[in-house]
Amino acid sequence: MARPVTEVVTIPLQVGADIENPNAVAGRIISDTLNTVTQQEGYQRAYYGRQVENPSILQIYADWDSIDAHKKFTNQSYYGPFAKHLLSVVDGGMEIFHVNFSPHPPAAALSGTTAVTEVVGHYFSTDLSESDKSSFERNLMEFVKVLEQKAAGFTGFAGGWVIEELEHKEVEGKTKVWQSCIGWQSVEAHMAFRETQDFKDNVHLMRPEFKKATTMHHVACKEA
Repeated sequence: MARPVTEVVTIPLQVGADIENPNAVAGRIISDTLNTVTQQEGYQRAYYGRQVENPSILQIYADWDSIDAHKKFTNQSYYGPFAKHLLSVVDGGMEIFHVNFSPHPPAAALSGTTAVTEVVGHYFSTDLSESDKSSFERNLMEFVKVLEQKAAGFTGFAGGWVIEELEHKEVEGKTKVWQSCIGWQSVEAHMAFRETQDFKDNVHLMRPEFKKATTMHHVACKEA
């Protein structure tokens, strides 16, 4: 049985793109984009929003029945005009990859009671051993237990391996990546937890010695 996936799209918007205004050009284009995606066979749901630290970056998370369902959409005759329409509000190159999140769907970490999502990218060598991979997953889930039990304002977690190999500016060549989405009631709640002893005593669980690089930002999503 095919495994469901989440398409993750990072879109650098043109200066002044008013995507929140349905009457603005950019707002209509993003609305058209999401409406087209939601009509595709194999589509499940989507969440989208701007990055908090860099509001000129829009992120879209789209859940699909399988990676083949998404690829079928990209092979349709109307995909070219669809992509061209979206690119009219883009400033620079978009990044698109797929994640096998667990749990799927990652809704609890991206919507509902979650006001903001901490998005963490964990970058490893492409030849990461199965034992190191398992060790990382096991320790990360121990950290999630700490969040569930001790972190005020924590609302949900989803994490998984990225299917594609990705690049990172601080790492030579391609990398194997795990993405964590950690839901919070606010950025302030996340920052407050980072000052607690519970965080300081357990953060090593997310920082194995064999990790090559880490990225972190917040995104405020809503369901499409």
